[in-house]
Amino acid sequence: MSTYNDPFMSLKEIALTQFEGAREIPASIDLLVKDGNKLDIQARSILIKLHAILTNFKVPKIAVGIGIKEFGVFNPILSFLHGDKKNNISYLGFDPVDHQLDSPVSREIMQNFSPENFLTTENEICRSLLQQDAFIVGVFSSKSVNEAREFIDAFAHDKSGALFLHNYSRLNSPSHHLYAAERNLRVIELPEGSGECYSIQMK
Repeated sequence: MSTYNDPFMSLKEIALTQFEGAREIPASIDLLVKDGNKLDIQARSILIKLHAILTNFKVPKIAVGIGIKEFGVFNPILSFLHGDKKNNISYLGFDPVDHQLDSPVSREIMQNFSPENFLTTENEICRSLLQQDAFIVGVFSSKSVNEAREFIDAFAHDKSGALFLHNYSRLNSPSHHLYAAERNLRVIELPEGSGECYSIQMK
């Protein structure tokens, strides 16, 4: 058991698997991220959930969009861990070059990506993701209000997917509670600071 402290929360007597080097995500962060210490428990928890979705959800296609520049390296990590599913998973996001270690491993992973995978704004990532004929998974900042609501609107109609919002449950972050509730959806606020919303459409 370990303890954890950051400016927003303190934990004790807890298994901190987000930082345990024997687990896939912490090991991948050590291998591929320039400064992995900047990824706190919230960021790592979001990445672990993305990994779980790509592992556990048995759907024909999954499209992942990472709309936070500092998290652009999430896509190479997920590609590294799920290389056997490259025909079933597509990735959109920011170019990870500023946050990714340069190594033979990272250069090999990046061969799986093309310029079409990398966009320049949160809005482009969101719009491109929503156009995919797939189970969509988006990660955006709490400040990406329009993008979050476009996701909620898509979920309210016929789109299946998952939305993760970084720093959503921090004080003074924009809320989508009423906007989602009016569409029979719920954005969950989590104690580590993030928010999430899911939609499973049974067709």
